Amino acid sequence: MQIKITPRTLGGTEFTAQPARLHLGAQNAEGVDRLVFQLPAEWAGCSVTLHIRHSDGTLAAPLVLDAAHSAPVGRSFTGWPAGQWMLAATDGSGYTAYTRPGWYDVYDILPTDGTEEEPSPSVYEQFIAQVSGQADAAVQAAQNSAASEASAARQAQAAADAAERAALNGSRAATSASRAESAALRAESFAPEDGTLLSVNGKGGAVVLDAQDVGALPAPVAPQAGALLRVLSIRSDGSLVVDTVTPAALKTLLEAT
Repeated sequence: MQIKITPRTLGGTEFTAQPARLHLGAQNAEGVDRLVFQLPAEWAGCSVTLHIRHSDGTLAAPLVLDAAHSAPVGRSFTGWPAGQWMLAATDGSGYTAYTRPGWYDVYDILPTDGTEEEPSPSVYEQFIAQVSGQADAAVQAAQNSAASEASAARQAQAAADAAERAALNGSRAATSASRAESAALRAESFAPEDGTLLSVNGKGGAVVLDAQDVGALPAPVAPQAGALLRVLSIRSDGSLVVDTVTPAALKTLLEAT
């Protein structure tokens, strides 16, 4: 339930609530509703408490509004059929302000079996509970900060390891480049002075030349000392078929022809 507190000057400053009369549900209801107050700017930084007077004139323990300027609707309200309520604001430096008292009511319920309700906590107890909650939040924030710091340290170490590996890889690459350069220099030293040897008769790599490659007659199958080579035929690939013949046999052949 939203309640707006508005300052108004009528000879003196007063603070009024809209709405001023609250219908808070069932008698003895607990934790169903919550009152959320929209406070005036004049109350910034003030401690604000909610005060309740029951229809029989008894006063409930004041409720301290939380950081959201809200308070639960509990049996300090609903334990009585009706009553009045009011906000008080203090800053601890002499400023104290109050709202014009408003009214509240609840509707009756049938009798139920129940136990005696626990007394409402005092303002001091409520303040201690709020401070404890803030302390727990601060401890959790510190733990989160420590975890973030540890994570950052791990990431920094991982980055340092990566940089070290990169430096090692760079050193290895430089060594490989140096070896390649040395190999190139050695290869260049073996090359002919008038240019790099690329091929022999159109053949590259480890070249094996035969008689046909150099335009010479092939060796006969059975060479004879002092004999002559005789071409018998030419194959389709251009290679020659030769045998040996003695000069005397060649002379006889010439005389016969």
